[in-house]
Amino acid sequence: MSKKNSFFRLEMLFLKVLDRKDCYGYEITHSLKEITHGKIDVKEGTLYPILYKFEELGYITSEKKLVGKRMTRVYYHLEPSGKEYLDNIYSEYKDIVNTINEFMEGSYE
Repeated sequence: MSKKNSFFRLEMLFLKVLDRKDCYGYEITHSLKEITHGKIDVKEGTLYPILYKFEELGYITSEKKLVGKRMTRVYYHLEPSGKEYLDNIYSEYKDIVNTINEFMEGSYE
């Protein structure tokens, strides 16, 4: 497990949305809220710093697309290195959940 472990990572959820399809920022936050039945409602101000970091790391790429006559949206795409990172943090997450479940059920003895 990484030293920089956090039990619940928004990063993981953002990348999972992008693993399903390319999206623009609002679409990512809206999809998360919809899929989780409103239990996870992330504001776009939280999203963009993470997306910018991912883009710098090469986990995602972005492409501007014209929507209508004047509006431009930035669509984000998950790259293979981002998929690998997603798989790694999801694996860490599952390990932690299993450890907590074992502890809570008393099977740690």
